[in-house]
Formats: sequence, C-alpha cells, structure tokens
Amino acid sequence: MQEQWSIILWALRKESGLTRTELSALSGVGARTIENYERCKILEPSIYKIECLLCAMGYDLDAIKSENKS
Repeated sequence: MQEQWSIILWALRKESGLTRTELSALSGVGARTIENYERCKILEPSIYKIECLLCAMGYDLDAIKSENKS
C-alpha cells in the first residue's frame, strides 16, 4: 500500500496543481511530511493526515479506496 499511496498522493497533488508547500498550507500537514509520503520514506501514513491531504485537494478517502478496488 505504501508505494501505491505515494503514487496516488503525487498524482492527485499534480492534478490539483498544488506544490507541496501549498498543499501543506491547505491541509495542515508539513511539506516535509508530504515529501516523505511521496517518496515512500514514511512506511505507515497516518489515516488522519491522509484524510487532511485528500480533503485539502477536494477528494474523499472512500472515493479513492473504491476507485483502487476496480
């Protein structure tokens, strides 16, 4: 899941047109943490922080989970 999450986060951030710094400001999650997520340096991301990041980009965790089951 870690590698998949890093790819999903990076893709959604790019699609949203946000830099790590901008996403950090919107989500309250540190820019360094976002970078570490995207580079698979954090092996078990916090579900709370994932939800904060997704919400800041206009996405819902349940929608992301159901898309990846297909």
